[in-house]
Amino acid sequence: MRRQLRLELLRGTAPAAALVMFGASVWMLAVHQDDWAGRWAGLASWVRQSMLILAALMVAAGAWQAGRERRRQIGDLLASTARPAWQPMLVAWLAVSLAGTAGLLVALAGAAVLVGRLATYAGGDWWWTLAVGVLALWTASALGVVVGRLVPLRVAAPIAGLATYLGLAVATYAPLGTVTWLSPVHAGWGAERLVPAGTHLRQAAWFVALTALLLAVAARRIRVALVCGALAAASVVPIVTGPLPRRLPADPAAVEPVCTVEGPQVCVARMNAYLLDDVAVVLQPVLHRIDGIPGVPARAADEATAPPGYSMIDDDGTIWFSLLGQSKALGGLERLDWLRASTDSFLARWGCYDGRRDEGAYDATVLARAWLHQEPPYGDIPVDRLLARPLPQQRAWFADYLAASRACDSTRLSELARVP
Repeated sequence: MRRQLRLELLRGTAPAAALVMFGASVWMLAVHQDDWAGRWAGLASWVRQSMLILAALMVAAGAWQAGRERRRQIGDLLASTARPAWQPMLVAWLAVSLAGTAGLLVALAGAAVLVGRLATYAGGDWWWTLAVGVLALWTASALGVVVGRLVPLRVAAPIAGLATYLGLAVATYAPLGTVTWLSPVHAGWGAERLVPAGTHLRQAAWFVALTALLLAVAARRIRVALVCGALAAASVVPIVTGPLPRRLPADPAAVEPVCTVEGPQVCVARMNAYLLDDVAVVLQPVLHRIDGIPGVPARAADEATAPPGYSMIDDDGTIWFSLLGQSKALGGLERLDWLRASTDSFLARWGCYDGRRDEGAYDATVLARAWLHQEPPYGDIPVDRLLARPLPQQRAWFADYLAASRACDSTRLSELARVP
């Protein structure tokens, strides 16, 4: 059996499966590095989200491998040997599964090097998330084996892969419920969330039982299939009665605030601490600029550090910002403009004027934002005239703007927009 496995790994579908899985994994990691860069939990979570593509490829690989006997017309020859009929099938499935997993893990090894350079938090259950995803790949290849042995068509493999992709896509983007745990695809509920260990174990049991069921069906071992089917059905009940994915608790250690020690306070979650210096460079100048003006925030904090149920809309003296989509594989921030925009959250908007856009109030708000970030002049916004004044007068203008905005004083805002 070892010799046969070695031959399958070298000459069968396995080498192609390894290359395809490696290429697909690298592509998925490259196009969305902002979802995993610098975070071990983010890397594991993104792998599970990538199962939408990877599982479909493994189904196609398993189906193509299983249909080889029919394509080469060697079924009768294999049946004449002394070995059980299911043994070659099992070895072929094992070879494809090992090769596909190896392709994924090689790609992950490169990503792990990049994450390890930056990561500031390695705790949580991320390795469980990754391990269950690997089991799901083996289940996907077993499903492909069933299709390849039961459907006598050369196009069975690509059709099975496409059907798997569409089925998982529908299940992923449907309203989230506990049935989501039956899918290999991670719906992306946040790298800071903790999945209960019992849920991981139940997912693993479900994928193992389902894999055994599919292989028994492919081998036409009816009694074994009935036993495995009963085990798979029994594993479903505790899964669908588990916690809702969107109500998972945050990992307290992952969201623990890590703050600057000099200058205005800027805090990020521990899992994002590798970005603290980059964030501070953007936000501390803004906090310095408004320091001492009545009614302005005195600190900035990562939304991930907010307590459960906390309303970030309230005026609590904090500028809340999000670091979702901001990480880069080699470090630094992806979108500085998004981060700067978050500092505008405390500015009143022109929408308070009876649902109608007040041009004067709108121009005053645009001018306030331009002053806040020291932007160059553009359009009819007289930011150059405002910046030409002594700094105390600029700050007094901004304080008047805030007072008029909160009072929805349209007349005063129109006056301020002209920089009298």
